[in-house]
Amino acid sequence: MGSPASTHTELRAPTLDDLEPVVELLNAESLRLTGSRDCDVDAIHGWWTQPPPFDLVEDVVLVERDGAIVGYGDVGDQANEGTVFWLDVRGEQFEQLVLELTRRARAKAAPEAVVRATVEAADADGARTLERLGYAPIRSSYKMSMELGDRSFDPSFPVGTAVRSAVEGEDEELLHDLNERTFADHWGFMSTPYAEWLHWLRALGKPDPSLWFVATIDGQHAGLALCRPSESGDPDSGWVSTLGVLPAFRGRGLGTALLQHACAEFQRRGLARAGLGVDAENVSGAVRLYERVGMQVVRKQDTWERPL
Repeated sequence: MGSPASTHTELRAPTLDDLEPVVELLNAESLRLTGSRDCDVDAIHGWWTQPPPFDLVEDVVLVERDGAIVGYGDVGDQANEGTVFWLDVRGEQFEQLVLELTRRARAKAAPEAVVRATVEAADADGARTLERLGYAPIRSSYKMSMELGDRSFDPSFPVGTAVRSAVEGEDEELLHDLNERTFADHWGFMSTPYAEWLHWLRALGKPDPSLWFVATIDGQHAGLALCRPSESGDPDSGWVSTLGVLPAFRGRGLGTALLQHACAEFQRRGLARAGLGVDAENVSGAVRLYERVGMQVVRKQDTWERPL
């Protein structure tokens, strides 16, 4: 009998040529843990081509074994301040990837910085590894979804409300300002520079300004709903990327009406589902709002943290 075939495993930086195998890996992991796909090539391309200081070579690591990509990890510093780093790790060599990305974050960290890692609630092995490495759970988030079917959506907007679609090339700065002010009191909020925010608005699939809704009440800007005509990994589901109401206008039903308005448009376009993501402890009571409209939690992710 011959000796067993040897295997070669290495950590390496990605190139854009790795997009499709990485998406295949991420979706395989998501299907294993949640039963649903997680992303598409547009989403990962958008992540990998975001503006500096993100560096594809330094901030993303692949695990390759005998020519196949079997593990993935990236690290991000959303505020570019070196205070909070976020890890996303999937697939094989989970612990090795966490340790490598933590090392890279530490090299850029400010005093008293922390590192956070988000894992699927169903990923018991990942949670045990993070706990062993000194992480503790601090927060959870939900993906919520609903079947549109023959539901009837009849938004009841507050008196004096007007809703319009944004005009591409004219309204982006307004949308950015509304987004910043709407979420400034939310957990984990970090201001995003305009150029970077604009990248995210446009990069995750083909932008559709007709689904960027701006609401005013008595002529004052009050809220927004930024939507996409498909969710990464599910072309039959419309996705509400951002849904927010400025603090001064909360409690009047505007958020509920904006969500119903978006769902009605998804339905008109023939989409089967609508989905969104939300912090499980959202200060504005968003989870209850979405449940009243008919959404249900279909996926839970837990955020773990440790000092750097």
